[in-house]
Amino acid sequence: MYKRQIYTFYTVSTFAGIKDYVGDEVWYPSAAYNILKLVFHVQVPMNFPYPNEANIQYYVNPEHPPLPKYIMALFIYALGYNPLVWRIPSWILGDLTIIIAFLMARKLIGNNVLGNVSGLIASVLIALDPNIWVMHGIAMLEIYAGFFSLFTLYLLLSDRIKSSSVGLGLAFLAKESLLPLLIPYIYYLGEIVKQRTKRVIYGILIPVAIYVAFSIPLIIYFGGIKQWLDASFLHMLSWDVTNGHISLSATNQISAPWDWFLDIHPFFLGYGLYANVNPLLMWAWVVTTPLAFIMKDIKLIIFTMSAWSIWLGFVAVYFLGNHTLFSFYVTDFATISDVYVPISLFKFLNWIELRNKGENN
Repeated sequence: MYKRQIYTFYTVSTFAGIKDYVGDEVWYPSAAYNILKLVFHVQVPMNFPYPNEANIQYYVNPEHPPLPKYIMALFIYALGYNPLVWRIPSWILGDLTIIIAFLMARKLIGNNVLGNVSGLIASVLIALDPNIWVMHGIAMLEIYAGFFSLFTLYLLLSDRIKSSSVGLGLAFLAKESLLPLLIPYIYYLGEIVKQRTKRVIYGILIPVAIYVAFSIPLIIYFGGIKQWLDASFLHMLSWDVTNGHISLSATNQISAPWDWFLDIHPFFLGYGLYANVNPLLMWAWVVTTPLAFIMKDIKLIIFTMSAWSIWLGFVAVYFLGNHTLFSFYVTDFATISDVYVPISLFKFLNWIELRNKGENN
């Protein structure tokens, strides 16, 4: 509890004083405001100017799913349009991620000393991860992706299938980088839900229905399903596999997925903020991933492979043609990989102890 309060204090003291757009905040809060104005026809006074970008007053960010902008829009509607307001949801999700990290460890290890200690370590690793720290402090998409990916897995591996199905839909709505979660999700469903019809319902139909339901305002705004698909969903997929997110000459800002393991070219966000990656955490994830397979622990396997599936999604995007990737994408899966490391180590030590006891008996 006190660690979370300290985390919140440092978050507010670090980011509340930056009264300007940071990094890609030029796109998302303004898109959230425009969604209020253009999609929902709600007029909210602007007490902070638009960023200096061409046609920004009409931009609704069709390149990415709408959930983060909807959440920002709710806070903007309630509290006004300014940097403090549009960052509050990110701060809340950062705190919630720490809590879910603790609960995940207790769920996979048990409500015992090992589970509690592992949970505390998982929470600390989340709090100290430099990429998660900076991304949870500002109004970009990564903390939304990081939170909803971990939250969905918490529900899934708690065997709360119906809830996790809704969570998966929300994860897809948070950021398209989480679409690869479908593969380990469906695999786990196959292990615990024997009826194929239910697997289709929980793994595909409910998440798709959630995605479409949240997109109805945009479908109406774009003038129909086909127009929405062209302008939003299909545009999003084509955008993700092409260069152009930044100039290819900006080599000090671009990093391929394998560069993230060495913190090569951390993205500079301005105001002295960098999206650094902690190589120790990344390599700890690599080293501990085989432990899940050694123990043949299906839940741990699904947990770590969910993070790998997101990382492999970025690898696929790179080879499909998008060579303008950035270090801050690590937050999309680091909330999973950071939590996996202590859980796998504690479970492995316990597994060895139980095997030794069995052999001695």
